[in-house]
Amino acid sequence: MTAMMNWQKLLSPARLGTRHSSVGAFGRSDFHKDYDRIIFSAAFRRLQRKTQVHPLPENDNVHTRLTHSLEVSCIGRSLGLMVGHKLHEKGSLPDAIEPDHMAAIVQAAALCHDIGNPPFGHAGEYAVRQWFIDADPIFTEKLGKEQFADLTTYEGNAQGFRLLTNKRTGLYDGGMRLTYATLASFLKYPWSAAGSPFPQKKKFGAFQKEFALLEEVADATGLIRTGDQAFCRHPLVYLVEAADDVCYALIDIEDGVELELVEFETLENMLRPCIEGDLPAEYHREQNISRKISFLRGKIMSGLLDALVDAFVRNEEELLAGVWKGDLLACADGPYNELIANAKSFSEKQIILNRRKVQIEVGAFAHLETLLDTFCKTALEVHQATTEADVSYRAGRVRELIGNDAMPIGAPLYDLYLVILDYVSGMTDDFAARLARDIGGGQH
Repeated sequence: MTAMMNWQKLLSPARLGTRHSSVGAFGRSDFHKDYDRIIFSAAFRRLQRKTQVHPLPENDNVHTRLTHSLEVSCIGRSLGLMVGHKLHEKGSLPDAIEPDHMAAIVQAAALCHDIGNPPFGHAGEYAVRQWFIDADPIFTEKLGKEQFADLTTYEGNAQGFRLLTNKRTGLYDGGMRLTYATLASFLKYPWSAAGSPFPQKKKFGAFQKEFALLEEVADATGLIRTGDQAFCRHPLVYLVEAADDVCYALIDIEDGVELELVEFETLENMLRPCIEGDLPAEYHREQNISRKISFLRGKIMSGLLDALVDAFVRNEEELLAGVWKGDLLACADGPYNELIANAKSFSEKQIILNRRKVQIEVGAFAHLETLLDTFCKTALEVHQATTEADVSYRAGRVRELIGNDAMPIGAPLYDLYLVILDYVSGMTDDFAARLARDIGGGQH
């Protein structure tokens, strides 16, 4: 008999680090409190100056990670609420869970889906991986195989899980102490780098250091184990992923229009098949492109969300069995899947590879290489030291910068590297570039 997950456990309101379990008062459940904890965190605020697609944009209308995350959370909330109502009508939801609770879970998970991303977007992830791949063996020879895999396939999702659950982000064990339901819905890749079922994709959800916490979240929510260090996804992950895909596909091209990399007519023609009926005369008379884009987006969003919700409810049984391998957009009825696929393809060819963007990303590699050269040398020195006196003046200053308490003398090298990556991943694009120039004597 196929193992099945159930909504009673999947929507667990218990908090990591406390095991306290209560849905909470009407109007502000523990799931709503998750959203508040995330949005008031320093890590979330720093997304304001982190790359979404276009690094260090001079145009303030272009999306950053923060505005992208807020928009994804809005779509996620709508999807969660609509699915919640559908499941409530079917009698699938536990008695204590309201549709609004499911909306709050998806909204919170979507809000923090990029919270662990390093500066310079995906270019930052590649730069970190490449540094450890190319590093002199003296920096990596003492690492275990699984630890080495963590660093050479470094992932913003795993960094995000560490940030949300690490004691350094709160006074107590459990970090932000989010509910198990929210954390499980955040875990897009509920496996380790070494245990990934798709190693070629270089995607994973937790470093070895935090894998026991991932197992705790999986156990609390009833995720099905699929390997020694792997579990199936929480069903609500698919709603978070769909919300992200919708924003990425459509908003990237909107930013392209804003930056004059894409003609407005290109976006209009792409969206037109998803709009029922004729466009009103007011639309054709409107001269402001931004207002026309807002109108088009609003026209397709309702039908798109309905199609995604129907796809989720239609596949509920497979989702609960942990065997569903698709994504919601791929099986959504109507023209929406084709729209998102075309938008992503266009974005990759016309926007992602824009020459100015590529130039800045090459610079990002240089900046992060400078930072990691300095910080990882300090880590090696601190690891090899037996007393404070063994640490050089320069390494001591770097240690003060990151935090002496976070880099104790003689600490395991792997632990020190993770602390460094905490510090680097928390940097904004501007700060990383500026610090790299300061460290490097202004050569970048």
